[in-house]
Amino acid sequence: MSTPQEIAEAAAKLAAEQAAMQPEESTAASSHGGMAPLLMDVKLPIRVLMGRTQLCLRDIAQLGSGSVVELDCSPNDYVEIVVNGRVIAQGEIVVVAGNYGVRITQIAGPPDAADQPRHDLLNLSEKLK
Repeated sequence: MSTPQEIAEAAAKLAAEQAAMQPEESTAASSHGGMAPLLMDVKLPIRVLMGRTQLCLRDIAQLGSGSVVELDCSPNDYVEIVVNGRVIAQGEIVVVAGNYGVRITQIAGPPDAADQPRHDLLNLSEKLK
């Protein structure tokens, strides 16, 4: 199980490796130790995908307080953590001090694995459209 610190370290390592593979665009960036440390404080929006469904307009118009929308998943299914449209991890819903949280169970592989099929809710929903 990965801790938030391990995830941050892995992200920093990945950013450093990607920066090392690209040619340097300016000597100013290299003289300050690279851009990776500067980027680590940038906040990114994160989405947690729990499930999806489709409703016809009539059903949506009838939604109100107390309505229940059934999703295409069970309570024990993993959720997906998405950053910038890319699934970065899987996890399970937990309750922390009265708030929902996600316990990371698996970190996604590198994005260049295009030849391997990705089984995630995001791609599945795109295929179903």
